[in-house]
Amino acid sequence: MRILVTGGTGFIGQRVVEKLTARNQDIVILSRQPQPSSTGAEAKASIVAGDIRIFADMVKAVSDNKIDRVIHVAYTLTAEGEANPLLALQVNVLGASHVFETARICAVDRVVFCSSIAAYAPQSLYGERLLSEEENLMKPASIYGATKVLNEFMASRFETRYGLEIPVLRISAVYGTGRAGRGVTAWTTQMVAGAVRSQPVFIKLRAKQLSNFIYVDDVAEQLVRLTLAEKLAHRVYNSGGYPAATEDFAFIVKKYYPHFQVDFDPNANLWPYPHLVDGTRLEKEIDLKIKTPEEGLLEQINQERRLLGQEPLTKRN
Repeated sequence: MRILVTGGTGFIGQRVVEKLTARNQDIVILSRQPQPSSTGAEAKASIVAGDIRIFADMVKAVSDNKIDRVIHVAYTLTAEGEANPLLALQVNVLGASHVFETARICAVDRVVFCSSIAAYAPQSLYGERLLSEEENLMKPASIYGATKVLNEFMASRFETRYGLEIPVLRISAVYGTGRAGRGVTAWTTQMVAGAVRSQPVFIKLRAKQLSNFIYVDDVAEQLVRLTLAEKLAHRVYNSGGYPAATEDFAFIVKKYYPHFQVDFDPNANLWPYPHLVDGTRLEKEIDLKIKTPEEGLLEQINQERRLLGQEPLTKRN
């Protein structure tokens, strides 16, 4: 099977590529600035130049490489979208529409679309209950979330009108190594790096900022299984995750580094995302139990320790 991954060199995308190549799949990465890689999974994948904002680039990438399935990861994130709404519309709306239309005219079997819990309303509008995939209230509080809602609507139209298969994965807040400067969970990378290097860290979030968190490798595995599955039972899935506050992550890190100093900003703006998200539909269908925050953070800590030539830590009671 030949699979195209948009955003295949990014935070989530590179893990997707690694997992697909480990399964001996034939992978093509679409990148605006393709740089040949001599190491890692990217070295086993074909990297082609292209911009999802340019329809001809998308069609050429799919048709020239005889693509069977697409995983659409490339996207402009929340802060970038708020700073540059036009860019968000160009990448997130026009770009996704190019992916869907290319899939239609090139007879692609399946497009797996990365949506987000940002497509929901803030938790306060639902009350303290788990959010399922069937919620009627979709009232996003960010440009990022609004573009996800529109993309989901367009995906459903392409499915009903043209018979395409476009499963949607609403992804929770993703943490893990590699998100040092972009995305709402960049602070976890900063926190881990500070602890391992014995450096104090200031997190520009409230200590009790709640969200629903999922480890990056688990999201990548979910996307891979949704892509490779012979048949899917639903068209929309929540990635699920664990409800937690930022201070909960600090408590976990301090369990392994008791002298680590971390401070939070009590005046930071609150995130407009829900923290109670039901991921049981996907868990049951693909038979994947995701990591707890401690399991994910410990893996992240050990990745940081390996960079410094230190021995890995084991889970503590």
